[in-house]
Amino acid sequence: MKKPILFFVFLFSANFLIAQGSLTFNPAIPNVFFGNVDFTFDLDGGGARYDLSVEVSFDNGGNWDDIPPAYISGQLINVEPGQGISLQWNAMSNFPGQVTSEALLRVTAQHVCGTDFTFNYSGEEVTYGTVSVTYNEGTVDEYSLCWLDRNLGAEPMPFVPEEDATGNTDIRLYGDLFQWGRLDDGHQVVDWTSSPTDVTSTTSVLSTTNVPGHSEFIATSDSPNDWRSTQNDDLWQGTDGINNPCPTGWRVPDETELDDERLSWGSTNSSGAFDSPLKWPTTGFRLTNGPIFNEDATGRVWSSSVDGYRAISLYFFSIEADLNEDLRSYGSSVRCVRDAW
Repeated sequence: MKKPILFFVFLFSANFLIAQGSLTFNPAIPNVFFGNVDFTFDLDGGGARYDLSVEVSFDNGGNWDDIPPAYISGQLINVEPGQGISLQWNAMSNFPGQVTSEALLRVTAQHVCGTDFTFNYSGEEVTYGTVSVTYNEGTVDEYSLCWLDRNLGAEPMPFVPEEDATGNTDIRLYGDLFQWGRLDDGHQVVDWTSSPTDVTSTTSVLSTTNVPGHSEFIATSDSPNDWRSTQNDDLWQGTDGINNPCPTGWRVPDETELDDERLSWGSTNSSGAFDSPLKWPTTGFRLTNGPIFNEDATGRVWSSSVDGYRAISLYFFSIEADLNEDLRSYGSSVRCVRDAW
């Protein structure tokens, strides 16, 4: 005699799955039945496309098991943000006898690299492209990263660096110049169209906290030349970094990642930097007292890594590209990255 099958339909129209995040449901399936669960939600995200994955927990979220895509009905790949997205889980087909009213379902959205990404930066909504790059190809150390296709603060869409940039002195590529470890609190903003060489608003008063609470560039002249009076090495560490200036789920690249990017260029200089899929520009950088130095000739990009009282950057110009230990009160470019799923 066949066991009865119940089809439980739950319409969670008030549940919102935020881009590059997760949403948890309680399927509330009685333990005497094994059937299908329908769950509906809204995907609210800044990306053009997302891949969805579904997990189940039998201990109220203590441990999670992947539900194979074959057991999920509905679109999981290249899903556009929208309302009323519906998925169905064939609970009878896998985990038989385990699903009870204590079970939880978790849906996670992950932005598809190579599609556009929209986020808030410096109080405005901007859309950038994204680029997937694979490093150490064909070796045991092979890995991929997803990058924003321009520096933070660079001109947003419809400008497309890969198609429209005229060279690495194209000011539309330049973006903002951050002091290492600071938020996008306004100190980094550069207007490249109107004599950006000097900073109009500076202060020589060092900050005693992680967030200075103002938008002035903090000019320094004494060692260790950090805008923070007691140095903090953990301000830009990972997606949960205290002052991470990147969008949610993104981060400042570390020293190794920037070096692997450098080594992937056809030539380790500014020409190779622009020929890269990431179109690195020669912005120059701000000196510790504020003025921009080597605009149109040198590129300098911060990593999240530190070395003693300095921080590591990638620099490049006409004859060379390498990593360097820079003073943390310099103002340099930031390019955000995330792991490629």
